[in-house]
Amino acid sequence: MKTDKFKINTASLSTDQGDIVIDEFIPETEGRYPSVIMSHGFNSCAEELHDVAKVLAENGIYALCYDFNGGGNKGRSTGKTTDMSVLTEQNDLRAVLNHVKSSPQTGDIYLYGESQGGFVSAITAPDIPDIAGLFLVYPAFVIPHDWLSRDESTMQGEFEFMGVKISKTYYDGIPRYDVFAKASEFKKPVKIWHGGADPVVDPEYSLKLVKSYEKCELKVISGLVHWFPPELRADIAEEIVRSIKA
Repeated sequence: MKTDKFKINTASLSTDQGDIVIDEFIPETEGRYPSVIMSHGFNSCAEELHDVAKVLAENGIYALCYDFNGGGNKGRSTGKTTDMSVLTEQNDLRAVLNHVKSSPQTGDIYLYGESQGGFVSAITAPDIPDIAGLFLVYPAFVIPHDWLSRDESTMQGEFEFMGVKISKTYYDGIPRYDVFAKASEFKKPVKIWHGGADPVVDPEYSLKLVKSYEKCELKVISGLVHWFPPELRADIAEEIVRSIKA
């Protein structure tokens, strides 16, 4: 049932990696509500997820957006980009999850992730039995292939990647295991959206990923690249609502 009423709360979570800034979209409803933890992509930020979060909150779903420690140049969290990796972002996600679990109003918990945030969510979810489902937007399963083929001797000091200053810490935090096999350990429902002309993460990665899951729906949107227009993001938000409320 659509409520339209929600409040936004911004807070900070203290962790060993830094202080994570979170934006909570809290529906003004009685009792427990489903929750969605939303993870942004490389060099994105929580604010760029607010459009989807607002639709969820309007429909009685708690949504939490957060800035990864060192996740990019736009984030408010205190961690440095040169200390960031997939591994540190997994740790951030677990810290946020513990925060959400601590609320007595928390019902079923879902993970939503875009690009690197989708990759982080997908490989972390199998180790968290409480996760009810996954929503992944162009999840960056290309990361191990792109990075583990590089010459690590060239990663001296700080260097720039996609407009962000990082270090060998990023390379060291790349999973050395079969990430598709790891993802397949998650047995709850999964939905994936991917642009058919994505130049950053080839849609072939999601076509392979969908075969790894037992319960998965994949939508490849013809002609779209590695960022979706507002109208499609609104459609995705509504589809998430329908999925959770089904």
